[in-house]
Amino acid sequence: MSAAGKAFDSKIFWRLYQRSSPYRGQFYFTFFWVLVLAFLSIVRPAQMRVIIDEALPSGDMDAVFFWSAAFVGMLIIESAIQYFQTYQANKMAQSITLDMRADLFRHSLGFRLGFFDKTPVGQMVTRHISDIDGIAEVFSVGLLDIFRDILKLVVIIFAMIWVDWKMTLIVVLPIPILLYATRIFQEAVKNSFNDVRNEVARINVFIQEHVTGMGIIQIFGQEQREEKKFHEINATHRDAHIRGIWAYSIFFPVVEILSAMSVSLMLWWALRGTFDATASPGVLLQFSTFISMMYRPIRQMADNFNVLQMGMINADRVFQMMDKDESQAEDATAPCPIQGEVCFSEVNFYYNPDQPILEKFSLDIPSGKMVALVGHTGSGKSTVVQLLNRLYEPQGGIITWGGRDVRHFSLDDLRNKIAVVPQDVFLFSDSIFNNLTLNDASITKEQVISACKKVGIHDFIERLPGGYGFNVRERGIVLSVGQRQLMAFVRAYLKNPEILILDEATSSVDSESEQQIQRATEVITEGRTSIVIAHRLSTIQKADKIVVMEKGRKMEEGNHDALIQLNGMYAKLYQRQFLSYES
Repeated sequence: MSAAGKAFDSKIFWRLYQRSSPYRGQFYFTFFWVLVLAFLSIVRPAQMRVIIDEALPSGDMDAVFFWSAAFVGMLIIESAIQYFQTYQANKMAQSITLDMRADLFRHSLGFRLGFFDKTPVGQMVTRHISDIDGIAEVFSVGLLDIFRDILKLVVIIFAMIWVDWKMTLIVVLPIPILLYATRIFQEAVKNSFNDVRNEVARINVFIQEHVTGMGIIQIFGQEQREEKKFHEINATHRDAHIRGIWAYSIFFPVVEILSAMSVSLMLWWALRGTFDATASPGVLLQFSTFISMMYRPIRQMADNFNVLQMGMINADRVFQMMDKDESQAEDATAPCPIQGEVCFSEVNFYYNPDQPILEKFSLDIPSGKMVALVGHTGSGKSTVVQLLNRLYEPQGGIITWGGRDVRHFSLDDLRNKIAVVPQDVFLFSDSIFNNLTLNDASITKEQVISACKKVGIHDFIERLPGGYGFNVRERGIVLSVGQRQLMAFVRAYLKNPEILILDEATSSVDSESEQQIQRATEVITEGRTSIVIAHRLSTIQKADKIVVMEKGRKMEEGNHDALIQLNGMYAKLYQRQFLSYES
């Protein structure tokens, strides 16, 4: 049963408490001041009683001044302690959630690529931001404030009993009604809060997807339809908030009515006859203050219990993600080779068992040679390279490099020796230099400039404002597709990989950029194992081996001349492209 269905989940609470272990001293120190505040809460009402019942009737103005100054002094002390306790509690809460957010992000970095394929980005954003922020309130507001309010309530009731136990029994008569109303309020707000969190996640997912895909929406003129969808989601989010607001709007007036009822019962009890020693004006003022102080913690506890429970709901979601075993298993017992043949042996892969992507696929890639993969869209070309660098794991067969199973290499070691130039280049909102080096401090600016000159984009970069310091904005939107593709080639060149993978790297560039890329490719691939997934067959004619794929199977294999003479699938593909270029 998840935390959302429980009033209190001790297991999640314990895990949260364990998260505070690096700050345990700070936690207990803050809790100590909570205790001090609870006991100090009864001092000022007692001072008020002394002023009214003793200092003023005696006409001793020095005593009046003394107790008035003591009252103000106590108020200042309480305010200072309250400030210190609140500051320390929030500082501790932010430190704990900083660690949790860092741990969650670190854990997410190790997830298989398949996890991100099936998990909306907006949901991941919600877990890392909104849910973590909700956990912070457990430590800054919920937990300590609940202890403070409960302790304050106990101290006040004992103080009231000490002053006049009979009057105390009278004024607490409305409390059972308040406790029942608090329970109803807590349940209503809990359901509302849970709905709000779910709707926030939906909005995050919707906004992320639609901002990313805004070009498609505008190109196809779907603005009004998508606006209507968002209005429906937004309205559901509003309604969830309103249900919580409705509960608050009912509960707080009920608290005020019951508080006034307690004051009325106190006055009725005190005014049944004449004032006596136990029902003096000072005592009535003291009791009136006690009543106000007693109802305030009860009202706040209902709110703080909801904060605590909703924080645990957020924590449950975060812990569920932290507990996911989506990382790739490693058995790093063997060093990754510098050279060696790459072999796919009877490899099977699928996303759904009914729709295989690769079926008993076998391929030998000689060390230092270029192998090209061609075929129609969906034939499994990109999957081959994704399995090699272990972005996905095959369901059958084995992939070896230098005679060793690639699963025996550490992921860092394996991927550091493989560079990929993808078809869809992703650039971060950062400078060109940082995008090319990916913030690798070991790469110097001289190396970057040299690589850019060889690829042929140095002059273009120098013409930009700020040169290599130019910010390319989100996803490199200010650059053309061809320019982004050329930057991806520089990235690969700077990595100096043992295996180079070009995943349809020239499919989106113009003829001039393609010529630049081909020149750079000749330099990068010389003496290096290379796998080229090609759409334009003119770019792979010099490949040592060309493999034609169809529906996850290897249909033909050989160099360009041999496959042309075979007059099979490759020859037909080449002839079709040649004729289309001629036309």
